[in-house]
Amino acid sequence: MCPNTINQTYYRRKSQQVSFLIIAMALIASFILLASGIEAHGKTQVLEKLNRLVQASSSSDTPMQVFSQARDLITDENWPRAEERFRGFINDYPNHKNVDAALYYLAYAMVKRDKLKEAEQRLNQLIGDYPKSSWNDDAKALLIQVRTKQGNPTRQDQDQDLKPYVLQSVCQSNPQKCAEYVAEILKPGSTATARFKEQAIASLGQNLSKEGIAVLINVVRNETNAKLRKTAIFWLGQTRDESIFDLLKEMATTSTDDEVAKASVFALSQHGSPRASEVLGEMARNAKSPRVQKEAIFWIGQRGGESSVDVLMQVYQADQSTEIRKQIMFALSQHSSPRARAMLVDVARSGAEIEVRKQAIFWLGQKGDPQSADELLNIHSADKNGAIRKQIIFALSQMSNQKAKEKLLEIARSGDTIDERGEAVFWIGQTGGAQAVEYLTQLYDAEKTDEVKKKIIFALSQTGQKAALRKLIEIAKSDSATELRKQAIFWLGQSNDPDAIKFLEELLK
Repeated sequence: MCPNTINQTYYRRKSQQVSFLIIAMALIASFILLASGIEAHGKTQVLEKLNRLVQASSSSDTPMQVFSQARDLITDENWPRAEERFRGFINDYPNHKNVDAALYYLAYAMVKRDKLKEAEQRLNQLIGDYPKSSWNDDAKALLIQVRTKQGNPTRQDQDQDLKPYVLQSVCQSNPQKCAEYVAEILKPGSTATARFKEQAIASLGQNLSKEGIAVLINVVRNETNAKLRKTAIFWLGQTRDESIFDLLKEMATTSTDDEVAKASVFALSQHGSPRASEVLGEMARNAKSPRVQKEAIFWIGQRGGESSVDVLMQVYQADQSTEIRKQIMFALSQHSSPRARAMLVDVARSGAEIEVRKQAIFWLGQKGDPQSADELLNIHSADKNGAIRKQIIFALSQMSNQKAKEKLLEIARSGDTIDERGEAVFWIGQTGGAQAVEYLTQLYDAEKTDEVKKKIIFALSQTGQKAALRKLIEIAKSDSATELRKQAIFWLGQSNDPDAIKFLEELLK
């Protein structure tokens, strides 16, 4: 090797050593700053987060009243009483959504009382039992303080806890260097934890450079951990680099992991470019996997625009699969386009497959507007298929407009068959409210058929309304048909209402 080459190699290695030394110094400085900073601004930060949590919760919630009282004790620096109150909260409400926060503040109060071993146990409990808690970072930071106070902090623990923060800082200041370090962390044989690798990919994704995109592509192609691949796919989807579209399409159509395939389709859907729409359309039309087709159709439906309606119509005409066509009905329902509505109505009225027609009817019902109600009423009048009529009755029951409610009442009163009338009665009962009870009472008083009356009795029992219970008591007391009185008595017994129980007890006397 010539002297110049030796010198170049030496200085390149020296430069790398200096670079890594700078990072190491940054790590050490960060450790020192964080360890000292926890105590310095601890109370302000603790109280701010604690106050936000209490303010976001309902004051009428009894557990949160206890939690709020404990918060006040932290504010007053009454550490013994705060510890006692948070401990009581955890014991009394072990399944409450804020147990993780209570564990943190219990440990915080313990630290203030120098009960360091117990505080460490509680912090470890929080980190172990609630791995997805938003309090984990606070707990880890407090744990460093606890171990430092105990005189036995492990530098390895500190390093592991702080590495994500330091890496994020590096990535924000130098995206190119970020790509180098993340590539090193993700190398095969790396001792980094899966969690840290995931955090590293996220830091890279938030501060992408050309080199960073190359690192993410390598993860997508070669990483064996599906979760890391999904994370890399997500961040690739946040770029505006169209060169990754073919890769995402490949992952969507060839991956044997459903979650990776879905993540790839989602990543494509995040691009607003015409090329992204084109690739989604290709997958909706031609993907061999139904799961990929359905995902692509879903996200096309979310994109909006007339071009999306064009694609959905084309796929509907070309694909005879019932499941794919049902997915297209949902996608069309997400559009405000008149053409999308017109196709939904056309399929609901005269589609070839009953199940696809039912899906179209369902989504028309979910629109809930008077126009949709009119369209469903027209189909109900014209179509004699029992399954279609039943679906329309259900769809009408999901609408809040008066026209739909009046049609339900009309069907319940004079539908073509007992089954159809019973279906309408059932859904009137499920809508609840005073108007439902009023309708059911009118129906019962006018009805001549015991079979329909039984359905009305059941529907009344499901409303949860006092007026309905009074009607059931009236039926149980004085109806001319013994079988109907029995039915009313049975459902009164199921109500657990004090007035109903009192009435039943009087019948026994």
